[in-house]
Parts: sequence; structure tokens; C-alpha cells
Amino acid sequence: MSHRLWFALLLCSLAVAVGCQSSVAKAPEVPPAAGASAALAPAADHTLTDTARVLAGLRPAPTSPLAGVAARPEWQAWQKEFDDQWTQATRDRFVQMMAWRDQELTPVAGTCTTLMYPFSGPDILNAWLLFPNCKRYILFGLEQPGSLPALDRLSADRLTALLEETRHALNDLLARNYFITRHMLADTAAKELHGTLPLMAVFLVRMNAEIVSARDVEIGEDGQLRSRTSAVKDRHAAAALELVFTRPGHEPQTVIYFRARAEDRVVNERPGVLLFLEQEAPFATFLKSASYLLHGNQFTLVRSLLLRKSRLVLEDDSGIPLRFLKTPDWHVTLYGKYQKPVKDFNYGYQVDMAKAYADERAVKPLTFSFGYHWEAGSAAVILAVRHPSPPVQ
Repeated sequence: MSHRLWFALLLCSLAVAVGCQSSVAKAPEVPPAAGASAALAPAADHTLTDTARVLAGLRPAPTSPLAGVAARPEWQAWQKEFDDQWTQATRDRFVQMMAWRDQELTPVAGTCTTLMYPFSGPDILNAWLLFPNCKRYILFGLEQPGSLPALDRLSADRLTALLEETRHALNDLLARNYFITRHMLADTAAKELHGTLPLMAVFLVRMNAEIVSARDVEIGEDGQLRSRTSAVKDRHAAAALELVFTRPGHEPQTVIYFRARAEDRVVNERPGVLLFLEQEAPFATFLKSASYLLHGNQFTLVRSLLLRKSRLVLEDDSGIPLRFLKTPDWHVTLYGKYQKPVKDFNYGYQVDMAKAYADERAVKPLTFSFGYHWEAGSAAVILAVRHPSPPVQ
């Protein structure tokens, strides 16, 4: 297949809502794997899916109660704007990320049972672009889990406000490919937009997924996930949500997002958090735009857990410092270009990383923007794969 044809097919399949106007047919859906049964594809919740689609600038089903919302002029203006933004991000970044994934990451990543994404906020998008077939995605941050809005009950003014809040919340990620924490904390506590769930749902339906369920849960002191009810409030539990989604030809996948601070001095205020993470091991770890939190002495418990339990780490320079990923335990591949951290994070400069990147023969190219150095070609990406333990004699 020619490069041009491959690019057009991939762009069409990614830009689900846009409609591909080239002479190349849209990429067909992936057929179910041999022997797959209907039990592997639970029915979507049409209310949740259509709500997410409308927020994402995609039309709901014609028979949906939300079809009237999509007929409003304020929504149609949002649809055009978000389509344009999504198409540009797909062309400028997503296609390159997926091509790099297929060439560099997938051959060494193996089967993904759990992906751990600390300090993520609602960024299921980048996790999915690079690790699309994980059974479970564990995300955590400081933002509330939240809920989806009842769109059919909103007045024109409230719908306009919700769409404006959604636009504002997505701007940083679509332009720079990372969320700014202080912005996201405010955006997910807006008047109409509540928590991380609406934004994660937007990303999933834009990636051609359907929502099966969204459940309020919490992590108890024993590290177990359980239903969260307003009748019983446990001040030691971490508020969480469980989001199940399906894509054509795939088994159901689950996102667990929980809210908790991870500094050493406070992480044990939610004692079940570290137990929960331990129980998910071994896992692949993804760290991106992580504010260099794991570089100092304030997050040593989480850093230690990730180093002990990860079988693979994919990160930019703001994640686990390179000095912790040493041979013979880890095989490290460097990509892109290492630069000093942006001015807000001067303390994150790594002398040993600069030295490693100075050897151009040891560094592979990177064709997409990633992390705080968001111009294309200016970011550093590290892929560390744990060597298997030697057999016990």
C-alpha cells in the first residue's frame, strides 16, 4: 500500500465525525476476531453514548431524544468548530503517533492487560492512541470524577454555556497535547461541565467507541473497588468512576479514573490507593506532562511502586528520571530531542539525560509533538522495557 493511500485511510478512520471527502473509501470496520461471541460485545447504553456524541460534536442516533439538541444552531456551530479542530489534530499529530506506535511500541509492548497512567487528568486520548488494546486503563489525578450532563433538560443559555466550557477544557490538549493542571481543575468544576467523565467520553466516542456503562465507585481501605453511594461516605476512600466502552470487533474495555493526591505525606490518607495499584501489577506505565513530580523526594512511594511493578515505561522527560531506569534491569530506547525543561519546571533538568541524547547514534527520530515541548520534533520520549528476571537456580 502506498504511503499516501495508507495516510488517507488512517485519517478517514480517525476523523469519525468529519466524513472523508477524498476518492479513497473510508477504512472498513475491523471484523470480530475468529470465535468471538456476542457476549464479548455488550450492548451500548444509547443515552450515555448519544450524550457523549453530542458533546463531541457528533450527531446522535436519529431516533435519540437528543436529536433536537443537535438541531439547535449553537450546537451546529460547535460541531463545525470541533470537527475542524479534531481534523487538524488528527492530521498534525494523531496519525504520526499511531504510525510510530505501530513501528516502535507495539512490537515490544506485548499484550496489554493494564495501563497505568498517573497524573493523567481526563487524558484517555493519548493513552488510547498509544495503547489502544488494553483491557483496563487506570488513570488518576486531582480532578473530580464527575458526571454526564442531562442535555435534553438544558435551556439554550445553559447549552451554550456547557459547549463553551467544553471548548475551553479541550483547548490545551488539542493545541499542545497536554492539560494544564490549574486550568483543568477550574474547567472540570465549571457551572455546567462536571468532572473528568464528560471529557473522557468525548475522546472515546471520537475514537469510534460506544459507552456501555459509567458507574460511581470508590477505592476502599482494602484496595478493592466498590460501588459508591451517597448514603455511606467513607472519608478514607478515594472517589472513582468506572467507564466501560466497546469498539467494533473488540472486547469491552474499562477505564478506572480515581481522584487522590499522591505525595508521600498524604497518600496514606487514602490507604487503599497503593494497595489497589499493587493489585493491578504487572502493568505498562505511561507518563506524560507529569510536572516532574517523580524527580524529587515528595512522591517516592508512587515512584517506587511504578519501578517495582511496571513491565514497561513509556514517558517524556517529566516522568521517572532516566537515572532510575538503568541496566541490567531495563532496556532503554531514546527518541526525539532532549531540551531543558520549560521555565516552570527548571528543577527537572537531567544532566545524564542530556549526555545520553548528545550521542546522536543512540537516539531515534520522533515525528510528533509530545509533552511540554509541544512543537513537532522538539520532545524527548523514553521507552524502557524491563528485562526478564533470571531463573532461580
